[in-house]
Amino acid sequence: MTCREVEERDILEQYVRDQLTDSEREEFEQHYFECDSCSEQLRIGLAIQEELRFFPRKRARGAFFRQIRIWIPGFATLVVLFAVGVWWYTGRRPQSQRAVLPSVVTNPPVSPAQSSAALLLDELARVEAPPYSEVVLRGAESDAQDSFRKAMQHYMKRDYTSAIPGLRAAVRASPQTARSNFYLGSCYLLTGQTEAAVQSLRKVISLDDPSYSEPAHFYLAKAYLRNHDVSQAEAELRIAAKPGGSRAADAAEILHQLRK
Repeated sequence: MTCREVEERDILEQYVRDQLTDSEREEFEQHYFECDSCSEQLRIGLAIQEELRFFPRKRARGAFFRQIRIWIPGFATLVVLFAVGVWWYTGRRPQSQRAVLPSVVTNPPVSPAQSSAALLLDELARVEAPPYSEVVLRGAESDAQDSFRKAMQHYMKRDYTSAIPGLRAAVRASPQTARSNFYLGSCYLLTGQTEAAVQSLRKVISLDDPSYSEPAHFYLAKAYLRNHDVSQAEAELRIAAKPGGSRAADAAEILHQLRK
């Protein structure tokens, strides 16, 4: 894949919106890992997407109304001129030719309860990066271990976008390793690629490694909350909230918030 293809096919936008196929995603990730320009554009796109997702709506609404107040005088003048023009024009037409304006159909307003519920889900869907402590291995590294180690260097710098290609390489080299799948799913979630995150985290759970399957239920619930799929999120949270789990307290608190 080249930069020209990325631009012509709107690959970057589709990647940010999680609309690429697995093969397209992999091809683009291999490209941006080696392309500074596309990598920087992707970081900006993901950052904007994340800000828009959690931007406080009250503040946004306040800014919107401030802009409206600036334009009110000019807009009011245009409305008056338009009304006078319509009155003059219709007054000059014969009665039989005057058209009856259709009634305006408006969408039903969103109730405060619906708005509050959506805000709550967005707040509960916020994700913090799972902790990671680097492990020094003795002896020669396998290809999967080498890819994982290099990827996690980006992860520890909070550069989750750059960590993804290396983690995908680690998963390809060792598909049954829960650790690589877990951090890949986490990076997808942290960069707003919810569907890809769901697939990776489900894979972690299927591998049945308690060290990673327990937190995977918690982060999978976060992915479902981001999609506003409350029933699926609650199912995962109930598992994550079982005593002894690494995220049991956090999962229990989110369940409590959802049931209020």
